[in-house]
Amino acid sequence: MPASSSIIAFCILVFWVGAIIGLERRVTQRLTLKTLLYPGILGLYIALWTLPNLPSGLTSMSRLHQQFVSLIGIFLCSVWLISIIKKDTSIMDIAYPLTAAVPVWVLLSREQSWTPHAIMVCLFVTIWALRLAGHLAVRNLPNGEDARYAAWRKRYGSHWWWWSAFQIFALQGVLVSLWCIPLILSIDASPAGLSAYHAIAAVLFSVGLYFQAVSDYQLEAFRKTRSSASEVLNTGLWSLSRHPNYFGECLVWWSFGALGMAHELGFLGLLAPIYVTWFMSKGSAAPMQERYLHKKKPEYASYIRDVPAFFPRFKR
Repeated sequence: MPASSSIIAFCILVFWVGAIIGLERRVTQRLTLKTLLYPGILGLYIALWTLPNLPSGLTSMSRLHQQFVSLIGIFLCSVWLISIIKKDTSIMDIAYPLTAAVPVWVLLSREQSWTPHAIMVCLFVTIWALRLAGHLAVRNLPNGEDARYAAWRKRYGSHWWWWSAFQIFALQGVLVSLWCIPLILSIDASPAGLSAYHAIAAVLFSVGLYFQAVSDYQLEAFRKTRSSASEVLNTGLWSLSRHPNYFGECLVWWSFGALGMAHELGFLGLLAPIYVTWFMSKGSAAPMQERYLHKKKPEYASYIRDVPAFFPRFKR
């Protein structure tokens, strides 16, 4: 990958930090280390790409990581431009799984020969990404911009069109690229055949996809038949966990982590599904949803007492 991609990434980093200091601090009246977390990760990426004399395995992975992040950047730049035309930033939710899948498709398409390992990586990513993107598109597009993004659009006013490039798209790009380290390792690896790690990946992926797809189906069916908006779904997979779809998402990323174990640095890739699990269960996804549902649904308090938050509790 030419050095120009590092220069572009550095320019994005400078503008991002400048926008946080100049705009974000003025609008929100605060500046915290959390605000600078994802720009900081981008800075670490740039440092990794420019470090000389890395071990051979890390050098190959670093070069592929730079290509992967560059492809994410190109894809998300296109999605950002569409969001400006549509005046709907929430299309990022639909683009999220494709942000991980598109670089995998591009990089694997360069393979001279498709090994069973490469086919497995491509198949898992494709099934997961197309199912999730399709589900989100059917659910979200008819309803216009999500309330969260609409609130940010109102808060930042005329600055939102360009600030969303950093606040939403650059941030998501860094986040997804961090989660995708096992996939980058999977692409960089070239195992002669399949191993126990591939069997573990197949089990994790199958169970994760089941939890994610079935819980999404149950939730959509419930929304169409419920008697009121305050009613709580407490049957099916939703009787085992308050967030079975997020649990399934985590298992899918753990399956990607297992595929990454084909690389000599595979254990490094396991940090990504650990972070995904924390993010989904404790860091952002589930807690944000819990706060919203607790306010909107009076019966949710009793549901919390009966059903575990994240990891399913199977009944006898």
